[in-house]
Amino acid sequence: MNLKKVILAALIYAVWSFLIGYFVPQLAGWAVIMSALAAGIYVGYKSKSDSFNDGLLAGLFGGIIGAVLMNYTSSLVGIPLKIETSEFISPVVALIESSFPWVSELYLIVIGTIFCGIGSIFGSRKKLGKVFLFLALFLLFIFYGAIDNVAWNWGRADWTWNMSISHVLTNRIDLFIAVVFAAFTTIIAFVFLG
Repeated sequence: MNLKKVILAALIYAVWSFLIGYFVPQLAGWAVIMSALAAGIYVGYKSKSDSFNDGLLAGLFGGIIGAVLMNYTSSLVGIPLKIETSEFISPVVALIESSFPWVSELYLIVIGTIFCGIGSIFGSRKKLGKVFLFLALFLLFIFYGAIDNVAWNWGRADWTWNMSISHVLTNRIDLFIAVVFAAFTTIIAFVFLG
């Protein structure tokens, strides 16, 4: 077991579960699943040990960390610590919630364990290195675009981080440039680095 990777992946899962839902409200229902998959891929990437077990542990620990944060504080640096569920899971959660008060915390732990495990299997495949690099570059470009938007609109009281990220995610030109940049850089990296 790679304890350092497991702990870092658990933190990635716990923190991203809240951040994605807050900064990109359109993806709030999928934030927990996306975060768990990303953390699992990180655990499995270039792993020399049993990445599946590490992924399960990262999801379990990340779910527990997220549950503790949700129970002891309602927000962190102004970001509300709450999760939303996808539409196909919401009816099940609503049914359980009436008789079981800790359903959100349980959801974080169960979804984290399952999808971190699945992500770790995908992350351990060597060919996924190209996909991982492409996604990382794409997301970095989107993040850079959001920061550029914030800098451009600095001082405006009616402009927020949410609006900056939403603007980049809905602007076809920004998305096209991000895809081209990520694809070109990934191809160049694998041509020159093998």
